[in-house]
Amino acid sequence: MTPAPRTLSRQEAKLVTRHRLLQAAMAILLDKGREGLTTGAVTKVVGVAQPTFYVHFPDMEALLEELATDIVDKLRQTLREAREPMRGAVDVVAASREAFRLSIRACVKHADLLRIFLAEQYWPDSTLGACAQSLLSELRHELVTDVAELPFTAGLKPPQMALIAEGIVSLILQFGLALAEKRQTDEDAIVDLLSHATIALVMSMPRA
Repeated sequence: MTPAPRTLSRQEAKLVTRHRLLQAAMAILLDKGREGLTTGAVTKVVGVAQPTFYVHFPDMEALLEELATDIVDKLRQTLREAREPMRGAVDVVAASREAFRLSIRACVKHADLLRIFLAEQYWPDSTLGACAQSLLSELRHELVTDVAELPFTAGLKPPQMALIAEGIVSLILQFGLALAEKRQTDEDAIVDLLSHATIALVMSMPRA
């Protein structure tokens, strides 16, 4: 005889509802954007009364702050892990290819989170927007370190390194979403293009 499922404790039930509210908010952001995000819309998706929202969050900004923290943590960890092949690599070109591959896969894995952040970066006064801009700035800054490890970078100035990093980050994010959305399907071709584009960017920079 199959045992009856265990009844959740009050605290466990509250945690489940809180998680569902966060997931509902993310789904609405993806589907309708910021304009569609209201407490009524969130509670309707979850199937609870609107006052239930305020049991968990004092206002929508508090929910967005928690959602932003969760998204940032996941994206930061995954994208930093993708850069690990560059650490102490002997063959930095091969290592950069592997880092590109892992970065693209990270974008595919977290495509929904990435879409939210790329949209929210244009709302810098919002919690999500500020977090999005901060994360993207971190990625660009950290990538400058990786670019400096590549061949042929001697003589490049910091602003030039930053410009190259800006281009690489943009390409990684856009190609990652292109794979996630099935507009592109050849991962190897994308990695090749990223590798060639990076070298081309490095070589195109004038030296003093």
